[in-house]
Amino acid sequence: MAQEEEHFYTSEFFQSGGSDPFREHVEQYFEGRRTVPVSRTKGYNNLDVSFTFSDMLLQRFLEGYGSIGKAYEVALKYGFRGYSAGGKNGIFFLRSGDSGLIKAVDGLAIAHEDTIREDLDLQEKGLDALRKVKIVWHEPSGERVVGVYNTGNGRMFFLDFAQY
Repeated sequence: MAQEEEHFYTSEFFQSGGSDPFREHVEQYFEGRRTVPVSRTKGYNNLDVSFTFSDMLLQRFLEGYGSIGKAYEVALKYGFRGYSAGGKNGIFFLRSGDSGLIKAVDGLAIAHEDTIREDLDLQEKGLDALRKVKIVWHEPSGERVVGVYNTGNGRMFFLDFAQY
């Protein structure tokens, strides 16, 4: 069987093909036929930001689109926006007041350290070199997708859901 060409999933790609190509890629990833799917969006500094998801989050794409799908759409559409001014969707830095999310990221990052090091190309740097981020969408429960960001190479890795 021929290897499929790898590409970045972007907002434009999503608008033209919906979520099915991404979910198909996730299936093929778990079957060992493709690499982890990588998405790309715009950053607040107008530089591209690439992001991937933990296997746990990718599994949720296969179980049912639901909240992971909405978070993914928002991340692609609105991109990385820096610090939140409130009431906006997209990917944002965590603030010191996001203590519940910070605590969740700290524990998740340690649990996923090997994957993070490889995925974000940390080299000799430690996890403390990464910035904590969240995907915000209109979810009244306060549930967010949280992750880490290597500002040096513009790559993010989303770990799991967490709540304030």
